[in-house]
This record gives sequence, structure tokens and C-alpha cells, in this order.
Amino acid sequence: MWDDLRHSVQALLRRPGHALLSLLTLSCGLGFAVYAAGVYFSFSAGDIPFPEPERLVAVEASRDGERTQANSVHYLDLLEYQGHAPSFESLQPIQVASVTLGGHQQAPANFRAAFVPAEVWPWLGRAAKPELGRALQASDSQPGAAPVAVIGAQLWRRFLAADPAIIGSRVKINGVDTEIVGVLPGELRFPMTQELWLPFKPPAGPLTRGHGHSMGTAQHVLALGKLKPGASRAQAADELRLVAQQLAQAFPANNAHVGALVLPYAAWGMPDVEMIYLGLAGAAALLLALVCINTSNLLLVRANERRQELAVRAALGAPRGHLILQMLSETLLLCLAAAALGVFFSAWALDATQLAVQATADGRLPFWIHFAMRPQALLVGLGLSLLTALATGLLPAWRASAVDLNAVLRDGRGSQGRASGRFARALVWVQIALSSLLLLASSLQTYTVHQRLTAGTGARMEGVLTARLTPRQAEYRGDSEAARSARDALWTRLEARLSAAADSAGARVAMSTSLPGGGMIDSDLILPEGMTVQDERYPVGGNYRVNAGFFQAMEVKLLAGREFGPQDRGDSLKVAVINQNFAQEHWPGQDPLGKRFAIVEDSAKKSVGTWITVVGVTPHVLQGIGRERGLRAANFYLPISQTAPADMGIALVGVPDNTASRELLSRAVAQADPGLALEQVFSAEERQRIAHGGEEVMAAMSLVLGLLTLGLAASGIYGVTSRAVQLRSQEIGVRRAVGASDAQLMRLLLAQALRLLALALPLGLIAGALVLSDDVGPGLPLGLGVTLVAALISALVLLSTWLPARRALRQSPTAALNSP
Repeated sequence: MWDDLRHSVQALLRRPGHALLSLLTLSCGLGFAVYAAGVYFSFSAGDIPFPEPERLVAVEASRDGERTQANSVHYLDLLEYQGHAPSFESLQPIQVASVTLGGHQQAPANFRAAFVPAEVWPWLGRAAKPELGRALQASDSQPGAAPVAVIGAQLWRRFLAADPAIIGSRVKINGVDTEIVGVLPGELRFPMTQELWLPFKPPAGPLTRGHGHSMGTAQHVLALGKLKPGASRAQAADELRLVAQQLAQAFPANNAHVGALVLPYAAWGMPDVEMIYLGLAGAAALLLALVCINTSNLLLVRANERRQELAVRAALGAPRGHLILQMLSETLLLCLAAAALGVFFSAWALDATQLAVQATADGRLPFWIHFAMRPQALLVGLGLSLLTALATGLLPAWRASAVDLNAVLRDGRGSQGRASGRFARALVWVQIALSSLLLLASSLQTYTVHQRLTAGTGARMEGVLTARLTPRQAEYRGDSEAARSARDALWTRLEARLSAAADSAGARVAMSTSLPGGGMIDSDLILPEGMTVQDERYPVGGNYRVNAGFFQAMEVKLLAGREFGPQDRGDSLKVAVINQNFAQEHWPGQDPLGKRFAIVEDSAKKSVGTWITVVGVTPHVLQGIGRERGLRAANFYLPISQTAPADMGIALVGVPDNTASRELLSRAVAQADPGLALEQVFSAEERQRIAHGGEEVMAAMSLVLGLLTLGLAASGIYGVTSRAVQLRSQEIGVRRAVGASDAQLMRLLLAQALRLLALALPLGLIAGALVLSDDVGPGLPLGLGVTLVAALISALVLLSTWLPARRALRQSPTAALNSP
């Protein structure tokens, strides 16, 4: 065995250039495959520090079978689930929110918090063992219990200066005087990104199920469950599905479209990442196939050169099986070395991905997600190395060992030329199809994200400092008249303070519930005046509240009418500015000014609110991050002075993102209410980049994939086509001997390449276009991408044919006739 391995190493070292090219080719494919496996296991396995994490599951409500995430399970539904799901040892409600922490030496600041029942803490084991004080107890959730909180050690050190007397001290949380009773380990971010914990208390007020489209209200919760030993997620899911069906029958107006999903804890709070998995796995499989084709061709060339050696060894009595194993061992050594090199680069790529995600996630990534090389990914790499060795080495070894001893020993040639030529052409055919598919997919993915980040929003994005303000004190919350009046007064004070600060800096103020380029898409059912609605199928409109002067500040020029002004008060005519899509969808070919619509308050009862009159029309401004959906959205804007929202996005237009500008913004907020704290303070461009952060990372992966594909396509197509030309050297010599000109022979070889292109290129491009047709938004040049990829692949094939053909035509007819 050791003699065979030594012989394999010596055989590889005799042709170092061939071995190095094979090694680099294999490392590209295996490295990307190990990277894809590392991403998958980072998401699916994670670093969950709790005992028996496989028994912890999250329950989410579904809407028409699709995930909703967020606080999606209605508390009344959860009570039903708790009583009719025997697979659960326990099922507990949790709510997550941001809270404003103040009352200490520092200015108020916002932190992510969770409202957790005491029953959950034992599930977390030592990961939640307090460093100081105690955890939350059941008595803390009882009616009338004094407000208490538990904080994370990092918050304690960062915001509270690691005060040794913190236990028993008091701070303001959302304006409520609260006692700190414990400090938990700093690594804990339970359930996802939170670092401050408060006792869970059932939703206040009368509990009423909302409409089926209602999710994320104050009466909706997250649900965390622990399965009984031996129970499966599938069992629990079947039990909850049955309960959800019964609720849908009992409350059709509320629960007809609502179901329940049981997910692993590692999937909680994460978007559907199956498409990421499938995309990476598909790309890795195609790239590895491309690599196998390239390497197989290189090994076939090498095996062809070694036919005399193999024939001599066979003549000396070496069994054919031994010859095959000898050549396979060379391939296996190459694959293992390539896997080691690929693991090194994929580990570096995973670290780079972690840094990129941290830079764009804005603290939204759950604490257990860490992109790093994992043992499972290494096992995948080892398995793929063995499979690749078989896939790339078995056929060349088998063909090389099947030698015609008499022919090879007589003149160095065998009878494989014609078959080798057919196989080489088949390799070119597959190479062209795979390369065109991969190049098209990676280039269009990269282009799509680039367009989303650079195409603009229809509003000014340069020199704009943005922030978000959410007043969480009790006086501002709720729908009571007092709360609405308090919010209205707050926004009036804030706008006045911001305007004064902006004037001093030569800037302008824009306020909106969702700023362009990265905010949430907010929508309501609407009823345009005169429309007849069947089966409660009301149209949807994007609902955004803005201040007077918003469009002028954001440099959005109205197409018709006016924007809001001081005359639009709470007791005056209700007015709105609509975008072009809204006007064209509901009043095509008509003047929309003066038209009216209403917001639907209860579709089941066909109840609508006050009629709203259109006073202006704006060009389309992109709201939210869903570009395709955002471009089609029919949006309307209402004045803050008439509909005071619960929170607000703020933009100072015309100032840089620096310390002075941020302090100016903070002082204005403190003057409006010293108990409030800004969050998400970014430049508009940075805010947009964070909003598209996941897509930006995927685009970078696609760009790397495209470059790898292009390099492999260039080397692989050149290798297989040059081999095909080499196999026709004798034919070229014969044709030249009987009088064929170099131009005729060149046309003959190029015509063969064109025939291969005509067969393979459309197949790869059509497959790529079909795969991408649903992912390419309006205006994105799928046709242009197909054309460019077709031109690039065609140029590679023709160049890869022309170069070896030119070299072959320089040979004399005698040398060509004697070539192997």
C-alpha cells in the first residue's frame, strides 16, 4: 500500500504543472461546496447553549399556509394550544420589544427586551444562571407585583458602568420605576437578540380575536415550547394543526386563514432560509460538476500520455484492477489535497461572511448564529472528496487501463482516438451548458442587488441623516384620546425643535412613519369612492404619515396639487397625497385631485373610516426594501397633524453623518421629551445598505461564484477543445497532405465548435432563464444577460478552438501524422 502511495506521489510530481492545475481546479469546487455546507450548518445547527435544544421548538402562526414570523400567535389561540397539545411538556408565551432605559447617569437608550414567564428559565440551564442576584420568578408576573427586571452582563457593563450595587437599584424602563433584581451572563441573548428581561403578563384589556390578517398586535405573542421526551415536532405540528382547524371553524371571521407551524428553535425569528440553502447547494453542485468535467479531461490527457507505461506494466503481469486502483489513488491524493486547500479558503470565507453579516445585520442576527467552520462541514468535505475522486478518476483510469498492448507497444498508439474524440466533444457540450447556466445565474443575481442599492428611491439619499423615535412611555401608548393628544403634542414639539436645529445647520426636516429606501412597508385595506367590492376583496394601499413639507425636504417634486400645510389640522378636512400608482390603479385616465377614498376598519362588517380627499399626486417613491413589490405599490400619504402615529422616522436633509449632526439631533429630541431616546441613527445610504444587507452578502457570493465559473469555463473549455483538436492531429496531417489549405482546416475546426455551441449553449441559457424568471423584477435585463453570457461563452469556445488549431496547423504534415 505504501509503495502504491509513493508511486502515486512520484507520478504526480513528474508532471507538476498538470498536478497543480488539477489541484487548483478541484479546490475551487470542493472549497465552495464546503463553504455552502458551513453556511447551512451555521444556520441549522447554530451554537445553542441550552440543554436538550432539540426539544425546544417555536410555534408561529401561519397565514394561508405561509410563515408570518413576529408576534404572530394570538394569546387566545395559545391558550387553546396549551390545553390540546399533549406532545408538549409546556408551551409558554413570550413577547419581544424594544424598551427605553433611563434614570441613570447616561442619557436614555433603547435596548431589545423580552417579556418572559418564569417557567421558561429552567429550560435554559447554566446559560441563564445569574452572575448577580436572581432570575425572574412566578411571583413577579402576578397582578400588582412590583416592576422588576433582569439585565445582561454586557448591558450592565456598557450602560450601567458595572455598578457593583446594581442589585436592588432602580431605573426607568419606558418611564416606569423598575428594580434590577439580577444580572445574567453576557453571552445570553434570549430568545434571539434580547439583553433585558421583564416578567410576562397576559395582554391587558378585553381579549378579542382580530381579523385573520391581523398579526403582531399587543394581543399576539411568540410561543416557545418544550416537547416531552420521545415526542417529535411532527406530532406536535399535527396536534396544533387540528386545533387551528377547529378554531377556524369556530371563528371563521377571525381564524379562517390562520394555522400553526412548529419550528426548531434554531429557525425561530429567522426568515425562510430554505431558498438560500437550495441556491447554495445548487450552485455548489453545478460548480462541482464543472470541476469534475475539467479534472476528468485533464486526467484523460494524462492517462493518454501514460498508455505506454501502463501497457508495459500490464505486459509484466500487473492486473487491470491494480492499474485502476493505482490511478485512482493519484486522483484521491489530489482530491484530499484540494479539499484541505478548499477548507482553508472556505474557513476564511466563512469568517469574512460573519464580519459582513455583522456589519449589515444591525444586531438583528440571533445570538446562536455564527458563521464558522464546523465538524459537519468538514465531514461533508471529506465525503465530497471521495465522491469527486471516483467521479473524476474512475473513467480515465478505466479507459487508460483498457489498452491495446500490441498497438501501444508497437508504435505508441492505441485504438482510443475516435472514442476519445467523441468523449472530448461530449465534455465540451456539458461544459458549455453548465458554464452558461452558472454565469447567467450569478451575473443576474449580482446585477439585481446592485440595482436595488444604486437605482435610487425617488427621494434624496445623499447627505441625509436618519433616525427612528418610538415613545414607549404609558402616556403615549394606546388609542385613547389622551394618548393620541399626547402623541400629537409630542410630534408638534419635536418638529418645532428639529426645524430650529435644522435652520441653524442649513438643513431641512422630513418626518415619516417609514422613510424611503429601507423602512417597513405599511399597508391598509382601502375603499375608493364609488367602487363596489365583492367578497371583501378590498384593494390594498400603502399607508404612510408625513409632516408638512416632507416632499420638499426630500426633493420630491409633486406632479399635481399641493403637499400638506398648516391648514391641515386635526379638525379640518381629511386629506391625502397619493402616488402615481394609486391614481392609475383606481382612477385611470381621470384627474385624481378631489377624489375620495376611505380606510377599511372592519372588512367583515364593511365598516370604513372617514372619507379622505386627494389634494396632491407625487411621483413614485420607493418605500420599504421589497423593490419589486415597492415599485408596484399604490401608496398614499396622510399628514401627521391629522393622524398622529405611534412612532416616527426622522431625517435631517443636508447634513453629514458625523458627531455634530448626531448631537444636534439628540438635543432636539431631549428638548421635546428628555425621557426619549433615538435608535437606528444612520445616514440614509447606510440605512439602505443595512436594509439590503442579506442581499448584499448573497450578491458577493454570486460575484465570487461568477468569477470562479468564468475561470473554470475558460480553462475547462480550452482544455477539452485543445484535447479534441489534438486527437484530430493525424486527420489534419492527412488533409494537409492531400492539399487542404490552412484556412479550410481552420474553418473545419471552428465549424465543429460552432455546432457544439448551437447544441449546448441554448440548453444552458434556457435552463438559466427558466430558473431565474420568477426572481428577475421588472426592468431587469434578462434578455441582455442572456445575450452577454452567450457572447462570452461563444468567444471562449471559439478562442479555445482557434488557439490549439493554430498551433496544430503550424506542425508539418509528417509530425502531425506521427502524433499520438
